Amino acid sequence: MTALSPGQQNERVVIVDVVRGFALVGVLIANFTSYIDQNLPSEVLDSISTPFDKALSVINTIFFEWKFMTIFSILFGYGFGLILISLEKKNIGPNAFFIRRMFWLFVIGFIHTLFWWGDVLHFYAVCGVLLLAFRKFSTQTILIFSVIFMFVVPRFVSSLFENYPDYFTDENMRILYLQYRYGNILDVFKSNMNLYYRAFILSGSDLHDISETLGRFLFGYFLLRIKLFEAVQTKKQTFKKVLFITAPLTIAYFIIRWLTLHDIIITDKFYYEPLIKMGIICTSGFYVSSLVLVFIKYGHSNFFSLLQALGKMTLTNYLLVSVICNLLLYGIGFGQLGTLPMHLMWLFALITLLFEIIFSTYWLNKFRYGPMEWIWRGLTYQKRIPLRNKTK
Repeated sequence: MTALSPGQQNERVVIVDVVRGFALVGVLIANFTSYIDQNLPSEVLDSISTPFDKALSVINTIFFEWKFMTIFSILFGYGFGLILISLEKKNIGPNAFFIRRMFWLFVIGFIHTLFWWGDVLHFYAVCGVLLLAFRKFSTQTILIFSVIFMFVVPRFVSSLFENYPDYFTDENMRILYLQYRYGNILDVFKSNMNLYYRAFILSGSDLHDISETLGRFLFGYFLLRIKLFEAVQTKKQTFKKVLFITAPLTIAYFIIRWLTLHDIIITDKFYYEPLIKMGIICTSGFYVSSLVLVFIKYGHSNFFSLLQALGKMTLTNYLLVSVICNLLLYGIGFGQLGTLPMHLMWLFALITLLFEIIFSTYWLNKFRYGPMEWIWRGLTYQKRIPLRNKTK
């Protein structure tokens, strides 16, 4: 049997790292926004918000929220395919390896959930295991199941739990706000576990999110099957077609989303949910195709090198956002939750982004993997992985 060993950095598809780094920028801004928008009762949020702050929140909802996380999810499915190809070349069965890999991702995600209830890693791990069931399906079948899990199954799950009361009421938010701002670390853990159980497990939201995420993973696996990101320099016309198709749909989505946020139009939930999801997919496609077309023309610029560094350290940088937000906002740190308005949170987000770019670039000049990526790989391969770059 061939011994397990992780792939080298030069085996990566550069454009995938670039797109992943690009997605991380949007996820960072959306998460900084969520720590304020979704952790405060309305009276506290209103008391610290100017019209400019409210405009930033709207900008996040229209341009950032779920678009970059969708890209993130699709790339996970693409990466799944890359791992399968690597294992097949080494004549290694993928099941035990990938289940072990997802088990440790679930553990990391569970620990992260104790600090931030908005973690996605734990259900990424669940969806990653489920992906194994589709690896022998035809490319067309994978696309069909992708559509079903993204649009059909979530709507069915929502209908099953539509009478479950909304957890995110002002009363519950007041309790959470006090626990986050003034509580110790155990208070934060208890609050997040209670929130997660009541707001996601009992409500069916976990089933909804797992289905939708699995659909995105399958779409990413489909893109791997059709080799979308291989030799992108030769696929300029393909990405132009994607841009041409998604641009008007994206603009329509922006307009509809803005009108609904301002209560100018009211839509039936039955039709609105799949419409919004389609808009998010189209927006994500518009963003990625635009980025790839710029990459084809200016791929050797420092800008893309910086995005690639971010993308290679996705797990580390994703978790670092929560570390900074917890220290900045919660009682276990500086306790500024409820005092920092949105525009200051965006300023901190930009500072964090700048720090992550510098840190990632510096770290990868010396080491082969990011800190958390190295830990995850070591746990997956069940051995100590060399970390330092070889000296020239």
